[in-house]
Amino acid sequence: MLDPYKLDLSPHLNNAGIASAGHRTTDGLDGLGTTFCVESLPASGTTITCQGTPFIFPDKGDGLNDNIACEAQEIALPIGTYRALHILGMCDWRAFEEPLRLKALNGTYIETPLGLSDASHYQGLQYGEHEALACPLVTPDSLIPHVVLFGIDLPDAGYEMMETRMDAGIWHQVIPVEPPRPLVGLVLPDNPSMHLFALTVIATDEASL
Repeated sequence: MLDPYKLDLSPHLNNAGIASAGHRTTDGLDGLGTTFCVESLPASGTTITCQGTPFIFPDKGDGLNDNIACEAQEIALPIGTYRALHILGMCDWRAFEEPLRLKALNGTYIETPLGLSDASHYQGLQYGEHEALACPLVTPDSLIPHVVLFGIDLPDAGYEMMETRMDAGIWHQVIPVEPPRPLVGLVLPDNPSMHLFALTVIATDEASL
């Protein structure tokens, strides 16, 4: 069996979800300015390990895209027979399970579910993930989670926003490929509330790495 292969996701990064205190974005992870604290996350480009699986952490510089907000992007894989996909990711404010499409050598697709809990894990980790990174989530206003999660109405004009930090994290999800099969790529879910920070694949043969 080959060593885990850490994919370079930089061509697919389309969202800036990490920021320092002086560089909060207007969009962030959720379109409302919510971000992870840069100080609590690994250095850019370093290899981190979760549950024995290595991952490349993305560039977390202010203003740079550092994660994939899933919009059905197709990601190529080196040709090989794969037995598992390992993902570092989370959802903003709600947990979601969506289909992940695996592309076979003949161009056909096989669907498998990808479930990711929300970063604040207010209902716990719902899809069997493990905590990979614990890092505060900063929202520009404490009301945002309640509006999104519980449907509370926005306040009247003149409401004074209050920045809030809350315990949160990025999760390690494992997608088994059973039985192991030859793959050349995958198509992410079409749900931008699902965010991927790193992807490592496990092959069972001499993939063209």
